[in-house]
Amino acid sequence: MELVVTLHNLWRWVVLLVGLGAIALAVMSATGARPWDGVSDRLSFFFTLAMDIQVLIGIVLWIGQQRWDGKEPFLSFLHPLLMLVAVALAHVGRARSDRAEGSRVKGQQAAIFFILSFIVIVVAIPIGNWPL
Repeated sequence: MELVVTLHNLWRWVVLLVGLGAIALAVMSATGARPWDGVSDRLSFFFTLAMDIQVLIGIVLWIGQQRWDGKEPFLSFLHPLLMLVAVALAHVGRARSDRAEGSRVKGQQAAIFFILSFIVIVVAIPIGNWPL
């Protein structure tokens, strides 16, 4: 199970870095600094995909370590719930940007939901796992 914990901790950086990139491109598209193009669309896809993979790893940990016991309320319930909210926000942002008409509107939709998702992610990361 220690390998899965390590993988979950390492994959977090992929989620954060890809998320920052997706947010940056979405904000640039929303402001008109660059068009919403294939790169923006792919990065938004990879952001949601990276989050989906992280959630799957987290579910394996939650079940494997029987986290529902409530001994650590943050890791037992709050962290998983907030991360599911973050994933949902990211997927809503991607879906809304796909359906939107025009580059700026696509960027606006993605930026709003990706930023909200990223805020929830940062809030939900256990303080003991921050490298700072």
